[in-house]
Amino acid sequence: MAEELCVQLVPLFNQLDLERQRQVERLVRHQHVHRGTIVASPANSDRLVIVERGQGRMYQLSASGDEQVLRTLTTGDYVGETWLLGAANTSSYVEMTTDSDICILDRPDFTRLIQAQHDLALKLLAGQAATISRLRQQTQLLGLPSVEERLTAYLDQLMAQQGSATVTLPLKLKDLATYLGTTPETLSRQLTKLTQAGRISRHRRQVRVLKSL
Repeated sequence: MAEELCVQLVPLFNQLDLERQRQVERLVRHQHVHRGTIVASPANSDRLVIVERGQGRMYQLSASGDEQVLRTLTTGDYVGETWLLGAANTSSYVEMTTDSDICILDRPDFTRLIQAQHDLALKLLAGQAATISRLRQQTQLLGLPSVEERLTAYLDQLMAQQGSATVTLPLKLKDLATYLGTTPETLSRQLTKLTQAGRISRHRRQVRVLKSL
């Protein structure tokens, strides 16, 4: 039976040979947390959080206290690479949305690790580049003038990412509305409008694009 390690879920580590993965795994703390648990916040974020099993979300709080969803997390996802390197977290939170098993790698341990294994630092930079790309995509969407344009551009992005005209929405309607800078009611109306126009069909979080958006 193949050996299963938490760190094998993370692209940052899964290219390493098994023995080096075991070295990383020995630094990891395993925790079972309940739905609604905040596992990283401005007060406690000098860590990498790996979702071994479960789901979560990463969001920011604006000065007025409004939530802005940055990304959703599912099994195999991770967050906190910049915090491990000392970047300040002033407004980001990671909340588990289901009962979950998570793995935590703390900054002091990680610092010693990359000092001994320099190729990990290069892989970390590559992962950060992907995160920046995702944030740039969201910024581009929010720059579009109408909710309909943001929604259709978002669906185009999902089709490209998932390689199919049938896509799974990774966000719940409420969180997707926040991501697109609108309200759930407005987003729901736009989805209904596209459906009635025969441009999409939708069943829960499955959307099939029927006509060019």
